[in-house]
Amino acid sequence: MNRLPAMLNTGSGMRKKHPWGLLVGMLMEASVNAAPPFTFPSEDRILPSSLELERRTQPWCPGDCAVSVPFVASYRNGTERLVFVGARHAFHPNDPTMRAVAAGFAKYQPKVVIVEGFATAMGENPPPLVAEAHRYDAPDADEFARGEAMYAASRALARGIPFLGGEPTREEENQALKAKGFTDADIAFSALLGGFSQALRSGEIPDTSPGSLAKVYPRLTRGLKERPDRGGWNLDAPSLDEFRQRYRDMYGVDIVGDDKFPPRIDVGDTTRHGQQSSVDMLTRDRHLLGLIEQQLAERHSVLVVYGGSHWSTLSAALEERLGKPKVRPFLK
Repeated sequence: MNRLPAMLNTGSGMRKKHPWGLLVGMLMEASVNAAPPFTFPSEDRILPSSLELERRTQPWCPGDCAVSVPFVASYRNGTERLVFVGARHAFHPNDPTMRAVAAGFAKYQPKVVIVEGFATAMGENPPPLVAEAHRYDAPDADEFARGEAMYAASRALARGIPFLGGEPTREEENQALKAKGFTDADIAFSALLGGFSQALRSGEIPDTSPGSLAKVYPRLTRGLKERPDRGGWNLDAPSLDEFRQRYRDMYGVDIVGDDKFPPRIDVGDTTRHGQQSSVDMLTRDRHLLGLIEQQLAERHSVLVVYGGSHWSTLSAALEERLGKPKVRPFLK
């Protein structure tokens, strides 16, 4: 549920003919406004991701939390104020996630906004992303520009508030995965699988038919081959047939026509892909928690717009620092 790979870093969005990885690369190479370093929190401050955790921390989600509900969690402790918008990744202006983001801005006047999908190392208000944020309502906006991250960035810019990405660098993710024994083949498969999930959820492809997979696979393979500093993994992709066979071996069904994809690969996935996703999510959550704490110490008022699963895993650490939050779910 709501566990989405870093959107820019996976090359999962595309504007015209240019994969997002290239945009990230140009920005990373040109950036002179990188965020200052911060302390990387220890692993034991992050709760292990699971459906049970989400059911316990998000009791407002229906059923077994298979369908997520956006929410706003507000904290205040002394001079420190934090609003965490738990997003259900959305691409339509009337989605409850967008209303939750608007409510988050209204709760406190933030001094900085942290959004999901691109590296903190890119610095405040990265110029190409500022341009994308200004295109939020444009008819030709791609799936990333239509998402809640760019919606939040556009609202921040309109208020003169800086925004930052909340993601680690690709190199940091790769080091963490290799340290846990994951191979290049594991990383390539998971990156491609995440790209398919994003393409389906955003509406870039309507289904997992052979035609839809063949349409998007070349873009995903190009993004995978990009250098890490340009948003890729510098890895060769398997053929589409080999990818489908690995999916069958792992899940017991073909991805073509799988009516349980993409929820099958979300929180609760116990396959090797799920294990890898958990390691990667831990790396991302440690980075995000360190960034939140740095910004609270420096700026005191912070707005975070991230998938709700990340709030669940950070909930104990945030409560320890800031006390119990007031939570407002957005059911409709």
